[in-house]
Amino acid sequence: KDASSGDDVAILVTGVFELPKAASQAWTVGVRVYWDNTAKVCTTVVGTNTLIGAAVKAVGGTAGETTGTVRLNASF
Repeated sequence: KDASSGDDVAILVTGVFELPKAASQAWTVGVRVYWDNTAKVCTTVVGTNTLIGAAVKAVGGTAGETTGTVRLNASF
């Protein structure tokens, strides 16, 4: 849902979520997951990306596998 500038919003910063991921990457359970703000996807590439949590489900790296299950950690 959209909010207007200055409105209060409720957000979740912890929990398990299905998020978009880089299609070229296969993930194993426990791998660290980062947010790539340029591509707007989750990735396992550190670089300048922001650590957001860890994968809780293995997923392949084919073009059709573009969603990953991530446990977000608010302390990151």
